Amino acid sequence: MINVIYKIYLVDGDSGILMIENTFKAFSKGKNLEPDLLTGFFQAVNSMIDDIQFAMAKGRRINDMNRIVAGEDSTIVIYYHPLSRVLFCSISDADDDKERLIEILRKIGSRFWKKHQRDLKNFRTTSNKNEFESFDTDIDVLSMGGHAAEILPKLIVAKSALERIKSMGMITKEEVEIAMLCDGENSPLQISRDTESLESEIRDILKKLENLDIIKY
Repeated sequence: MINVIYKIYLVDGDSGILMIENTFKAFSKGKNLEPDLLTGFFQAVNSMIDDIQFAMAKGRRINDMNRIVAGEDSTIVIYYHPLSRVLFCSISDADDDKERLIEILRKIGSRFWKKHQRDLKNFRTTSNKNEFESFDTDIDVLSMGGHAAEILPKLIVAKSALERIKSMGMITKEEVEIAMLCDGENSPLQISRDTESLESEIRDILKKLENLDIIKY
């Protein structure tokens, strides 16, 4: 399974105008995700803009904000960069790591502010987006072509060694079974579905296995 960010959007937090749209992967036609995804995405963006403007009207200080909308097949992450007043948004596979997605969007936000602080002032006066076109390259680099939030654990010890490690009391039978599913193609979410376990529990087990040098990402 290859997980990837579908799209990254930059949306002006003042006006709601789309500034940049960067596409890494087409939406799955088989699951007909596009209409539902885009509807959910723009609803989440508009809701967050309303919350920001309401807070500003009340004189409240706006710091970093983020919102996650997780579905069965996809994840929407929205990060608000307060200095630029821009929403940095991603739509990705549900398997992608949410914390990494937020960190990626933070880095994109910081880079965008550093490069286009003056251009933003011009944009909010003229709506001219031409100066932002070259920023697609920065998005590609910082998101590793849409793969930066992909987590695919892989077993790095011989399968026969797992029983010896278990016999030493270092891991449990359940953790052996989880390790066996780490083939470099299964995400934590997929492993949780295959084992009918909570994703949070699987991530805790994977962290332990990584610390023991049994798996790597």
